[in-house]
Amino acid sequence: MQKNLLIFDNSPSIGRIIARRCVSAGLSAECCRPSVQLITGRAPFAGYDGILLFTYRADERLLELVRRESESGRAVFIGLYTPSAAVRSRFRRAGAAKIFIMPCSLPDICVSILLHLSRGCSPAERIELFLEETGFPGRLSGFHYLAKAAELCMAAPQRLWGGMGGIYEETAESFSTSPKLVERAMRNLSSHITENGALTRLTEGRLAEKPTNTELICAVCDMFSRL
Repeated sequence: MQKNLLIFDNSPSIGRIIARRCVSAGLSAECCRPSVQLITGRAPFAGYDGILLFTYRADERLLELVRRESESGRAVFIGLYTPSAAVRSRFRRAGAAKIFIMPCSLPDICVSILLHLSRGCSPAERIELFLEETGFPGRLSGFHYLAKAAELCMAAPQRLWGGMGGIYEETAESFSTSPKLVERAMRNLSSHITENGALTRLTEGRLAEKPTNTELICAVCDMFSRL
């Protein structure tokens, strides 16, 4: 996924941190200081797939910029330094792809942007991107098995209700391995994410003990579907 993101940020670090995280995930990102004049002066943004800008108010020039860029197929992300529902609604009506009410977790901002800009990728690739950004160790085979199992369950959620047998078998078939090895590898992955804190981030602190495979898949599907 080679996409280009332009970040307008007035803080000394937020924009740069987001840019670094995006670059590490394979996204080209450029960060510059904002002002309404600078932002509108840089338009049109033909060389970029997405724009992230932070603001306190719904300036008419910014709203017009959001309308124009969204109509051209470019994603505009807004970091909003006000909880005002009215301001949020104006940006949403203008076509903003995503609005983050600040302060907002930088990992949450990054993963939302990455997932939005990766919509041309396969579901499994997007789930793997989400897992990696959440802190799941991609070197483990259970990482890829989990992504595939989550993809299967998101396509047909009712499959979880009847147990995991069919999911293990179909996942194993995709990787030319056995259902038993898939089950074992996912349990091993659960141990790692419980220890490194990724499970806490995934479940927003609701689950701290090592989950069953079914609980883990449900948690991934739930969080991924909300982004």
